[in-house]
Amino acid sequence: MALAVVTTVTKIATGWWAARRQGAGTLGRFRAGSALVARGEFSIVIAGLAVGSGTVDSGIAPLVATYVLLMAVLGPVAARVVEPVVRRTVLRRRPGATAPAAPGGR
Repeated sequence: MALAVVTTVTKIATGWWAARRQGAGTLGRFRAGSALVARGEFSIVIAGLAVGSGTVDSGIAPLVATYVLLMAVLGPVAARVVEPVVRRTVLRRRPGATAPAAPGGR
């Protein structure tokens, strides 16, 4: 579980940093970071190759499979909730900041 938290935070931070370099606003930065959370499913392929070659203990395969499944579920959830959470927390705390209207007038 700690691994999932660390990688989720670092993926969000990486997306934040990259979007900031491109001039995106706060909400866009969080969107970019949350879009990266579900990435990494290729890890299971790499782990399978490593276990198959005998260079890695076979006990790592279930760990990688669990991690990938957790990220595959957490990614879409993060992408869905990032906007409301950022609007309610980060954007509200800024003095004088106004959150842009939600798409579709919601």
